[in-house]
Amino acid sequence: MKQKEIFVPELLPPSEDGVFKTLLTHPDAKPVLRDVISSILRVSIAEIEVRNTELPISAIDKKRERFDVNCTTDDGRQLDVEMQANPMTGDTAATGHANLKKRAIYSLCDLHASQKGRGLAYGEMMQSYHITFCDFTVFPERKDFIGRFGFRDEEGVELSDAVGIVFVELSKLGGVVKKPVEEMTGAEMWSVFFKHADKPEFRDILSMMISAKEEIKMASDLLASISKDEIERAHYHSRKMYRMDMEHNFAVLRKEIAMGR
Repeated sequence: MKQKEIFVPELLPPSEDGVFKTLLTHPDAKPVLRDVISSILRVSIAEIEVRNTELPISAIDKKRERFDVNCTTDDGRQLDVEMQANPMTGDTAATGHANLKKRAIYSLCDLHASQKGRGLAYGEMMQSYHITFCDFTVFPERKDFIGRFGFRDEEGVELSDAVGIVFVELSKLGGVVKKPVEEMTGAEMWSVFFKHADKPEFRDILSMMISAKEEIKMASDLLASISKDEIERAHYHSRKMYRMDMEHNFAVLRKEIAMGR
């Protein structure tokens, strides 16, 4: 009797914003999220708590999704972490991705100011960070794929460490993937994972990272589990179609404007 073939679905891309949030807010993903944040901020974090686990992807047509991961740490930090798979509407390399940068500033300010609603004195407020992983280049003039921004004057003197914005550009990993895994930092390994975990041609480097870092193995196993879930795959394809429809509509609109209609 011919053995029945087992269907093994392709891995969903963790660089897609919905998959990214599902992965990091999974009930078993707390060690993964903790290590991602620790690696990007270059601090030691013992505990982390996610404050928004909802993912209302049933309302895709109304674009009510929230793909940021809002969390707090045991050492008094609050963070918004997100993945931007595509540039924002109206943003290009020529505009310097101004909308994305201003959105990050707005999100950070809103996050930090929200603490005053709990009646805290200014000295009691937690540090606030906004972290954006981008699957495209935001700062072409910068060689480093991680940009950390805060309040400093023109001589580099820090005004305050109360807030910070971090951009992680996954488009700049060409040199990183050529490094031996044992020489990679945690931030480099996580960036390679989010960028390439779903690509068969990077399976060798992924296998080495899995052997080198337990949290990478956990994330890889979770991604495989999520990718096998028919509902998750349907949500992913629905979001993909929504974005393709939006891009089509904007392209048609631009063409009509150019033709003077």
